[in-house]
Amino acid sequence: MKIWNFFSVILVLTFIQCSSPSEKFIKSDYSGNYPIKDLITEVPALDENTIVPLVLENSNLKAVFDKNTGRLVSLVTKKTNWQIQRRGYLSRSFRLSIPVPGRRDNCVYGEKQLACKTEISNDNKKIVFTWEKLSSECDKNLDIRFAGTAELTEEGLQFTAQLDNNSPYTVEAVYWPYIGDLGIPKTRKILNFGGPVYPYFRNHKGYYGTDYPIQYHSPLSAKFGILGNDYEALYAGYIDTAEDRLMNYCLELKPGYENSENTGMGTVPKADSISGKPVHIEFSCIHFAYVNPEETYILKPIVFQPYIGDAYTAADIYKKWRKQWTKTLPYPEWAKKVHSWQQFGINSSEDYPRCTYKDLIVYARECAKHGVKAIQLTGWNLGGQDRANPSHDTDPRLGTWDDLKNAIAECKKIGVHIILFSKFQWSDESQPWFKNELIKYAEKDPYGNYYTMGGYQYQTAAGLSGMTTRKLIPMCQNSSKWRDIANNEFTKMIDLGADGTLYDECQHHGNASYCFDPTHGHHIPAFVYAGDILLEEGFRKIAEQKNPEFIFAGEAIRDLQFRTYNVSYTRIDKDHDPMQRYLTPEVDMMIAVIGYNDRHPINQALLYRYIISYEPRNFKGRLDEFPLTMEYGEKVDALREKYSDFLWDGEFVNTVGAKVKVKNDAKVTYSVFINHKTNKRAIVVVNPSYDQPINVEAQLDNYKGGFSMASPEAPDIKESNGKIEIPALGAVVLMQK
Repeated sequence: MKIWNFFSVILVLTFIQCSSPSEKFIKSDYSGNYPIKDLITEVPALDENTIVPLVLENSNLKAVFDKNTGRLVSLVTKKTNWQIQRRGYLSRSFRLSIPVPGRRDNCVYGEKQLACKTEISNDNKKIVFTWEKLSSECDKNLDIRFAGTAELTEEGLQFTAQLDNNSPYTVEAVYWPYIGDLGIPKTRKILNFGGPVYPYFRNHKGYYGTDYPIQYHSPLSAKFGILGNDYEALYAGYIDTAEDRLMNYCLELKPGYENSENTGMGTVPKADSISGKPVHIEFSCIHFAYVNPEETYILKPIVFQPYIGDAYTAADIYKKWRKQWTKTLPYPEWAKKVHSWQQFGINSSEDYPRCTYKDLIVYARECAKHGVKAIQLTGWNLGGQDRANPSHDTDPRLGTWDDLKNAIAECKKIGVHIILFSKFQWSDESQPWFKNELIKYAEKDPYGNYYTMGGYQYQTAAGLSGMTTRKLIPMCQNSSKWRDIANNEFTKMIDLGADGTLYDECQHHGNASYCFDPTHGHHIPAFVYAGDILLEEGFRKIAEQKNPEFIFAGEAIRDLQFRTYNVSYTRIDKDHDPMQRYLTPEVDMMIAVIGYNDRHPINQALLYRYIISYEPRNFKGRLDEFPLTMEYGEKVDALREKYSDFLWDGEFVNTVGAKVKVKNDAKVTYSVFINHKTNKRAIVVVNPSYDQPINVEAQLDNYKGGFSMASPEAPDIKESNGKIEIPALGAVVLMQK
């Protein structure tokens, strides 16, 4: 199982390469008598004496635009006076990327255009700038109309735009909104955006491909970004539930590092200029709109909202918007209660069958003995794990279709539910099915080639050395014909009587972001993540007809996918940040436990309300192989069941409303749950040390009473004043009386 936690997903998606426009529209004929770029040419500075200011202002922020050019010349958060857009002469308005024959890198700079019309609402809350007949570096008087809107709403400063393209070229990307001189907060001389921006700046792309250090961040996992530090920041929300286009946040350091510590990191110059050039960081939101000739496109809104607080304050802003589109999904009663799973890999792509389908009952009896309610069966389908995709036929080496169907039914009789591992994102390039048919539905790049993903190494010496790795080809979910094939394969799992599926790698498409194949029946190009929604909705419709309580589990799923999935499965490390759990407290999440005395991840399951997935020998073994882990896991689940009003049915709120002090600078981890039936709270306190006890003092805000205390080893209630000693790798629960 290839697993990425919440922040890993963000990091991986950050590095997705954006595709180029289709060769159908842009021919690389190297023609065109175009000017050669001056390598150090900057967009012309604005003469601040000529600014005609238009102001949008509320109690939180003040934004000043130039009436003539639409430049955002000033953006200030009023509570701390953070100059988010600092020097007006470095300000920006918008930018369009419009490849033309012979010059892919051709841009329209809003700073070089005068708005033909500027309108401000009577209540001074909304400004609309309209530009027509735009001029690019290589083509004058392009028949393109761009109308950019900035509006103060309850959510913050919102930016939208409409682009009408009547030119002969495709508008590939739109930069809007655009901050030209990002200021550093005076309260903390630190700036981050999922990584260092100031005083260090991390470069995401190859030094050979850019003039300046640059960062791209994609809000695919959750629709917001945080620009700031642990005291104050700018929330940048992307109001999008359709995922029909890619949008990336972009940061660019100009003119470059003062000191380059390595090829991927350097220091930002401290002065306002260096070697006669202004030092500034640009921050833009790049919509990969791909507006073809004779098309109109409306950009999804971007919302800026400054705030004081940490990342979880930004999460609270996001959660208010998130409530508008979340929904309750059908879910079987057994899965609503405290329970655990086992993942078992029955076969791999290197032909390593571990048992037959009929033998599953042996594993199920072992699960029942330990109170484990489900088996995620991996590698059950033809060829084993990561082979013969997307086939979900049974493998004759393991038994017949009826053998598996009967085994699933027998396991269910003893209270163990079979969840079948699945994969619909890829096709196995080595298979005749791909070469003869499925190649037609592969996601294609602008040059007509299908994308590839390296594949995974298994078991044998040759396999682990990469010699027999099977390449996986991302399939175009936007193709209705491909979805028909996937629907047929999905139906096989329901027909086998399985209680659910775990869709592996459902959250990404490798290095593909757009499909340019003109035969798939979608817009050219189509954002591949939009197809995920279509595929998942189709699966849900099939399940509604055949088994409404069929469980949909997925690997490290993106937030929007919780409209389809019941469970998200991931692997976490010791320093795990439970941000996604905080964003989505109502959903089930599951983590892997693989060690032979693995108390720490089991404690994390207790801290953050995660389902435990037992996986001895990297999910190749049996539960009885690690008795120490099983013993502690059973105790934790028993504790959660006994106090489920807090620990399972209560709401996880991270550490809000509690403080836990610890002596001697020792480390401690804790979380807070709210029982909404009583409005009482509980604190889970964990000692992460492997060998030393700790002494803690726990307190709840606005509460002076004592606690009822319990632990996995001592589940019966004891009285506590909140001052306790916790043994190494121990955990306690303190419940408000």
